[in-house]
Amino acid sequence: MENQIDENIINDIISPTTDTTELTTEDRKEFLIETNFKGVRKHYFLNPKAIPLKVGEYIIVDYESGEDMGIVSGIIVKQLKRENIEIMGDIIRKSNQIDVRRLEENRKIEDQILVNARKQAANFGLEMKFIDIEYKFDRKKLVFYFTADGRVDFRELVKVFAGEYRTRIELRQIGVRDEAQKIGGIGICGRELCCSQFLTNFVSINVSMARDQNLFVKPEKFSGACGKLQCCLKYEHDFYLAQKEGIPDTGSMIMTDNGKATISFIDVFNETVTLDYEGGEVLIIPKKELVKKLEKEFRIIKNMRDENSRSENGCAVCPKGNFLNYDDGDEKAKIIPAEKKNAQPNNQDKRNKPLRKGDQSVKKI
Repeated sequence: MENQIDENIINDIISPTTDTTELTTEDRKEFLIETNFKGVRKHYFLNPKAIPLKVGEYIIVDYESGEDMGIVSGIIVKQLKRENIEIMGDIIRKSNQIDVRRLEENRKIEDQILVNARKQAANFGLEMKFIDIEYKFDRKKLVFYFTADGRVDFRELVKVFAGEYRTRIELRQIGVRDEAQKIGGIGICGRELCCSQFLTNFVSINVSMARDQNLFVKPEKFSGACGKLQCCLKYEHDFYLAQKEGIPDTGSMIMTDNGKATISFIDVFNETVTLDYEGGEVLIIPKKELVKKLEKEFRIIKNMRDENSRSENGCAVCPKGNFLNYDDGDEKAKIIPAEKKNAQPNNQDKRNKPLRKGDQSVKKI
């Protein structure tokens, strides 16, 4: 067998419409099979038996010391696999009609168990909300997903479930973002929630991402169905950071060879910066040229990024009567009335502390 797979084959396999039925037995072993399970749970498996597969087919896999059933969502060349991919096991066989009927039966049983779980939690007086139930294909394990404000002592509840269903029981506490992912819904954009459609890993989202993209920092406008900041704030954030690198934020004042000027607008797409002079003149200058002049000729008098960190509101565009509080640990953003500000703990990140007196260094955006 050749060490390298034909480049055309690699390009074909990456396509979601391609299958491995026409490949040789040895070539089929060179791919990882991306498999989706209930919800958006996704794992990767090896194909040591060289089973010919197509995207969209159901398969039986060896997962967590048992059998589980999922659907093929992608076929990836081992050499091209993405970082942080964990291989969970091997593919056992293709699913047949009997397997599909059993999976449908499991889904019906899960609905009944979910109703019963909520009743049992109420009987025990536990402040927990059951979101979803997942029965493994071989019915050797039953996973309960729930949300709660804090820690919950559910040991007695587990005993009841174990005695009633005669299988391994696992209660897994999830966050509100995971809840939205499992339940699904429609976002403010009118499309299906990203988390329930294609996102599998959540990244940290904070208010500065909206500010960096020249968006009005209003939590209720940028909060998703889960109540936390929308995941889509991350999508273009790196682009804006790259486009703004080396220049102060909007509203900053600089000293030029023609006098004082204020940065009124940063056009990240055309890569230009608009300067408003005190005399009323307006200058649109290419970003690259401004960066060079800031290094040699121009001087920064006031950097709005620094001023924002000193301001009472935490950002210049927040409502004057309120201040924006963001807890990185809980990923919650909320507007708190100004009169209650003194009673609130200071949760701002250290990076938002004002610069030391005399420090006029330019901060990269």
